[in-house]
Parts: sequence; structure tokens; C-alpha cells
Amino acid sequence: ECGRKSLFLRRSKFINYVSHCFHKRGWSLDACVGYALAEGIFPKDQVVSTKTLYNYVDLGLMEIKNIDLPEKVKRNTKARRARANKRILGRSIDERSPRIDTRKDFGHWECDLVLGHKTKDDDVLLTLCERKTRRFFMIKI
Repeated sequence: ECGRKSLFLRRSKFINYVSHCFHKRGWSLDACVGYALAEGIFPKDQVVSTKTLYNYVDLGLMEIKNIDLPEKVKRNTKARRARANKRILGRSIDERSPRIDTRKDFGHWECDLVLGHKTKDDDVLLTLCERKTRRFFMIKI
């Protein structure tokens, strides 16, 4: 019983108004908030922000679902993050000896593989380059 009551419970009239405008008039949540403020239908302290309304939709507190919001369904909401356990498939080129960059020794090869991206049957291109002579070979696999 103690503690601050949720805005969802304290602003139920406004949230019912938003649900009505969304379903009957086809307005967006932002349009509902903007119209209510512009026309003075609700006092400013009784209006919930657009961001809060979208949070309520995400939490499932409103009759409106994410699938009902056409623009929200189009957007990718997954956070992009780096893989924590990235597979390391060999030593990095940065770990090579500085002597190799002087190009005094023959036999230091660089290799690069270019995969076709359209289908799994696309051609693959392998390039080999020798550091000293700058000779390179391209092999189509």
C-alpha cells in the first residue's frame, strides 16, 4: 500500500482517451498526446509523455499492442553489440615481426580470401602477395 503509485494508475482517464483515439480515429500515440495538450482536453499534469506511452505498450499495460503500431514493427529494436566470445581463427597480422615490413626477406606471404555473397555457390577469389617482390597471384576457386 505504501510507495508511489504508477502514472499508469493515476492517469487512467488520459490513457483511456489515447486508446479511444488510437482505435477509433486511427491516430498515433504522439498525435493523441499533442492534440490533448494543444486543445487543453487534459491538464498538463494529467498527460503522460509519448515515450511513456510506448513503454506501456511494450510492457503490455495498454490495449494497444506493438503489432498495431505499423512504424514500430518495421524498426529493428535489437541493440547491436560486439560478441563477447568471438572465435579467433589464427594470429592477427598486427602480431608479425617488424622485420617483415622492411621487405628484406623473401617468403613472407599475405593471403586474402574474397567470398561471393549472393549464394553459397558463388565464386571465391584467393589472393596471395609476397611482401619483398610484391608479386601476387589471384586464384579463382
